[in-house]
Order: sequence, then C-alpha cells, then structure tokens
Amino acid sequence: MQGGIARAALCPKARRATFGCPAARVRHVPRGLSGGGGGKWCGAAAAGERARDVPGVADARPVAEGRHAAGAGAPPRGARRGSVAGAVALIVGTSIGSGILAVPQRTAPAGFIPSAACMVTCWAFLVAEALLIAEINGHLRRRRNKDVSHGGGGGLDLEVISVKSMAQETLGAWGGHLAAAAYLFLSYTCMVAYASKSGEVLSRLVAGVPEPVSGAAFTAALALLVAGGGTGVTDRVNQVLTFAMIGLLLAIEVSAVAVGGGLSLPPNANWEQVPAALPVIIFTLVFHDMAPVICAYLEGDLARIRLSILLGSLVPLVSLLVWDDIALGLATDLSGLDILDMLKTEWSYTVVETFSLLAVGTSLIGTLLGASQFFIEQLTNLASSPSAQEHVNMKVTKQFLGKICDVF
Repeated sequence: MQGGIARAALCPKARRATFGCPAARVRHVPRGLSGGGGGKWCGAAAAGERARDVPGVADARPVAEGRHAAGAGAPPRGARRGSVAGAVALIVGTSIGSGILAVPQRTAPAGFIPSAACMVTCWAFLVAEALLIAEINGHLRRRRNKDVSHGGGGGLDLEVISVKSMAQETLGAWGGHLAAAAYLFLSYTCMVAYASKSGEVLSRLVAGVPEPVSGAAFTAALALLVAGGGTGVTDRVNQVLTFAMIGLLLAIEVSAVAVGGGLSLPPNANWEQVPAALPVIIFTLVFHDMAPVICAYLEGDLARIRLSILLGSLVPLVSLLVWDDIALGLATDLSGLDILDMLKTEWSYTVVETFSLLAVGTSLIGTLLGASQFFIEQLTNLASSPSAQEHVNMKVTKQFLGKICDVF
C-alpha cells in the first residue's frame, strides 16, 4: 500500500489508473525515477495498460498511430480542394478570347493547311512548356510542404508559388527579377486589352454608355468577384461562363456551316506567310500565366495537373482549327472579314457580341486571379521576412550565450 502511494505521488495523473486498474498496479515504477521523467513514464505505462485491457485496442493502436504519423497534415482523398473540370475551365477561359473570331483574317494569306500546321506546332510547344513549369512548381511545393497543411475544402485560400519564386530557385535573384518584370508587363497589357475590349462590346450592347465607363465597370466587377468571392466562388462562376462561351462558339460554328461553310481543305498554301500569323496563334493558345495557379488549385497533384493541361489546351486548339477552316471556306473577302456578314442571321449580332463579352470575361478572370495571387505571395514574403530574420538572430544569440556559459 505504501509502495502504491509512493508511485502515485511520482505520477499524479496516473493515480486513478494505479488504484483502479489491476494491470496498472502490477507494473512497478523503476526506482530512481523522479520528477518529470517518472511522471512521463507512469503516464505512458498506465495508458498502455488501459489500452491493453480493451479487446482489440492493443493491436489497433500502433497501426492507427502509424497511419496518423504518416498522413499528418495530408488532406483526405475525398476532400481535395480543386477539380479537373475547374482547372480545365480556367485554362480554356484564359486561352479563348474574343480575338479567336478574327484569327482567320490573319491566317488567310497562308492558307488553312500551313496555318493548321503552325497551330499544332505551337500547341505542342506550349503544352511541353506548361508541363515543365508544372514539374518545377510541383517540386517546389513538395519541398516547401505547401500542400500538407490543408484539410481540403473549397473555402481555403490558394498558396501559389509564382513564376518569380520559381525563377529565383532555378536562375537566381536576377532571374527572379526578370521573370517578375516580364510577368507584370504581360499581366498589365492583357488587363488593359481586356478592359478596352469589354468596354467596346458593352458600349454596343448598351447604347449611350461610354466605352471607358463600361470597361472600367466590367473590370471592377470581376475584380470584386475575385477579391471578395474567393477561390471557390470564382471557380464556380468561371466554369459557368466558360461552358456558356463554348456553347456560343459552337452555335456560331454551326450557324456558319448552315449558311454555306463546311469542313474542307482550301487549296491555297503559302508557307512563307506563316510567320506573320505566328503571334496571333500563340496569343490565342497561351495560358502559362495560369500554370502556378493551376498547380496550387490542384494542390500539387501532378497527375491531375497534367490531365488538366492536356484537356484544357486541346479545347482551344480544336475550336481554333474548326473555326479557321469554316471561316476560310466561307469568306470571300478575307482582307475585310466580318463575322456578322458571314453569318447573315438576325440573331448573329447578339450571339457574337455575347460570345465576345464572355470570352473577354473568362480571360480577365484568369489574369486577375493569377495577378492577385502573385501579389499575395510577394506581400506574404515581405511580411514574413522580418520575423524569420529575427528568429535566426535569436537562435544565433542563444548559441553564442551558450558557448559563453560553457567557457565560464
């Protein structure tokens, strides 16, 4: 009895187990253990004995603990945040813009076969580039443990590793500054172009509204969506707009075929005119400013990222090839190509203008989302730098003081 009281004094948390559990009373606390060490040993021993008293717990406990340690912080398989459909919608919406309707005017001098060969070549190059960017981004995400602190759910904010951080890790500081300058220039020019085009389209749809006012209001509305709605709301809205845009593009192509166009191989082929069409083709198919956002949206899952890149890039390619063939086979004066004159239907005006507005909107959403995440990462790095430096300084100071204490 006195030995039991002595052991209980060494392990206060295990008193109830010591006096109420026969198995715990059998085990003796090794002599010489006192203070915190004895208390920790007693707690572990009592807990182990209580677990062994429950049938099946003794065998299940190590397995459960091992699973918890192996999967600590990893999101459950069923609670992954992003979806392949959402990533594909982001890629398609960013790639397809209202300028796709004017592509046949640029590719007409070269002809369909040379321009189609150029489109497929550009697509293959851009896909390979996007896959390489995804590999680098995924490697950095794994090294920084970006995807182990979330438990899934669509309401969580993204943790994007931007092109600047990727360039800094691979090319050094100057590479990071150059990549950041190029990215900001591209984002700024794209947003200016999208704002201008949206103002132009809205001024035609809503009479009496000046282009600068309508363009600024349209851009501000989408910026508020991205800033206030978060990733989840923006993702759902973008999917709806992208599917509506693809549906309208199909309606335009079907209407053009009904008017007299068709899938054919125009005979003219001027390969020397291909370089003139190269910039507009690349601009129509490019989406690489969204690659870091896609990697964060899909939580670094390279299998889903690769699938999203392939599917998301194939949709604009097929749409561009089909539309280019139909338009080149239908138009008689390619130098003054007008889609409204080609369709010659009463509802074509509303359909074309709505498609143009949706195409601009989805492209602007992707650009705004990518730019906002870029600035969020930069501000986060600036905010965390002083604290990180202070932590390092404190560690060095403690080591220095420890060495002084050892000397004296």
